[in-house]
Amino acid sequence: MKSVIITLLIAVLIFFIFDKSKYIGQDPIIITQIDTIYSTDTLVKYKKGKDIPFEIYRVLEDTIHDTIQVFNDYYAYRVYLDTIKQDSSTFYIKDTITQNKIQSRAFKAEIAYKTIYNTTTITKPERNAVYLGFLGDLRAFDNKVGIGIGLGYYSPKKGLFLLNATTNQYSLGYYKKF
Repeated sequence: MKSVIITLLIAVLIFFIFDKSKYIGQDPIIITQIDTIYSTDTLVKYKKGKDIPFEIYRVLEDTIHDTIQVFNDYYAYRVYLDTIKQDSSTFYIKDTITQNKIQSRAFKAEIAYKTIYNTTTITKPERNAVYLGFLGDLRAFDNKVGIGIGLGYYSPKKGLFLLNATTNQYSLGYYKKF
């Protein structure tokens, strides 16, 4: 009886090892991931009025002004703001003017950069595999320790087939992935 079981187990194992199914090459699995990262730099510059070239254009008016009003306008500080947007960047210009002169100019630039990362991951699908291993067992009813070898055949579509032989016993197993 023991030799019949051993012969049967070996025949099943040989059947799976020399199975006539051919491996049909599968295309690798390609995963492409594109990430866009935005970063912003800020640049601020300030100049005094004597460093800024300028021209004054005077418009003559026919109306008569009060002298105090003319002096108030002449000594008044006026602030002129300008904002320029280009794509996703913004530029700010601030001029301070008094006594018909540019007293100061501030420039601030918020420049936005766009970085694109293109990552491609290529993985090959699982293939058939044969495993050989060593094992030990302990029979519970008589406390005998046995050592032996095991043979496993893995197929991604069929599952895992195991054939083990120790000094105490023989076993055949089948496992399927959930």
